[in-house]
Parts: sequence; structure tokens; C-alpha cells
Amino acid sequence: MSKTTRILFIGIILILLAIGVQLTTAQEEVETAVSSGSPIHPTFPLLDADGNNVLDSGGTVSTMQTCGACHDADFIASHSFHADAGLSQFGQTTDVHSWDNSSGPFGRWNPLLYRYLSPEGDSNVDLTTAEWIKWFVRHPGAGPATTSRDGQPLTTLAPDATNVETSVYDPATGTFTAWNWQESGTVEMNCFLCHLGNPNNEARIAALQAGDFAGANTATLVGTGLVETAVSGTYQYNPDAFDENGHLLPQYITVQDPTTTNCGQCHGVT
Repeated sequence: MSKTTRILFIGIILILLAIGVQLTTAQEEVETAVSSGSPIHPTFPLLDADGNNVLDSGGTVSTMQTCGACHDADFIASHSFHADAGLSQFGQTTDVHSWDNSSGPFGRWNPLLYRYLSPEGDSNVDLTTAEWIKWFVRHPGAGPATTSRDGQPLTTLAPDATNVETSVYDPATGTFTAWNWQESGTVEMNCFLCHLGNPNNEARIAALQAGDFAGANTATLVGTGLVETAVSGTYQYNPDAFDENGHLLPQYITVQDPTTTNCGQCHGVT
């Protein structure tokens, strides 16, 4: 290697190191800004599904009530393909494979994981709706996690072991058993997953796989200083994170635009 080549090589290495240092510093600055809270987002209470402050009710957090107090959460959830996941076109598509029931994850066969969401009347049932929610944990909620295939709230469906929307497979008995949506609740669109700097995706996934659909969004807040999981399995809110009016203190509001890390929780990062 000539002297000139060595000098060029060393120069390139130094430039790459400098870029790496700048990127690391920038990331640290972003993390510092996030950890100190959002500079512009107003304070707000955490509300349950009935619109009551969770400090008073002890219920799980409703993102539609909490975020919907200011944002048009219903519009966002009903116009997001992330939430819809193919529900709105279930059984009505003509541009997909014959074995698919939609062009989205809800209804499209997954050749990598080899699972299939069964339509009503399927002679060989694989995944029912509740099992799909447990299995496809990359879905952020709303859509098929709150609404039936014919547009009815899942919580209005009566438990029925013969209905793919109201049953789950019991491997111990080899039979299907009725699923009660009133007991499990449903999964509202999880705003925290995309818009917090430190959402607890592992706790969210654990709640989904356990069938605690109503609690999955609250589980996303475990470890943020707002809520912890009690020994009984219920959620316990930290009263010190709220002011005298029941609103979150500014330092606990870490709302932000989605980052690569947020997106990577479901889509993966390289």
C-alpha cells in the first residue's frame, strides 16, 4: 500500500468515525429531549372507557377516550390501514389469491408463519378472531380488534363455540370453546405504541397473548412511571405522576412523532 493510499484510507476512517460520533450525539440529544417531556403537548388525564379518570375508577386506560378528548381518534382509527388491516374488505376482494379473504393481515394467509384466519363456515378452522388478535401482535388495535366482520362491536356478540368470531381453540380438549368479549374487552387503537418514546411493547404483547385485550394499551405504559403491574395482575397507577386535578405532570408526558424505533416494534429495523 502506497503512502498516498494509506493517507486516504486513514482519512476515510476518521470521517466515518466523526459521522458516527455525530449520530450518537444527535440520538442522545433526542432521548434527553424526550425524557424531559413534550415541550408543547398540554397536560391531560388518563381516562377509562366510561370517560372517568383512572385514578378514581382504577380501570384500564381507554386511548379513544383519553386521546379522543382533543384528537379525532374515531376518525383516525377508522381511516388507518394499520388499524383496519383488511377488515373493511374482508370477503369482498377480487384482486387477491383465492385462499385470501382480504389484502391485509386480517384475512391474508401468512406463508412464513403458516397461519390462516378462517372465514365463517370454514371446514378446517385455524385462527378465530380472538386467536388472531393473540397471535398477530403487530396489529395496533381497533379495526378487527374492536369490530366484527359485519361491522358490529365485538362486545355485542354472544359467546358461541361454533362461531369463528366468538370462539377459541382449546388444545387440551381438541375442541372450540366460547369466547366472551365482555370479559376480555377489545383492543382500541394504541396511540401510546407509536407516540411515546418508551412504550412497553413486551408488556403489551404479554397482555394480548393472555387474552387481556382491554388491558393491552395500559400495559404499554408499564415502566413509564405512570403505571405498574400489581401482584394480582391488575394495573396500579402512580398518584405522584398526576397533579391535584388528576392530570399528568408535564415530565410524564413524552408524546412525540413516531420514530424508527416506534415503527420497528412491528415492522422491524435493520
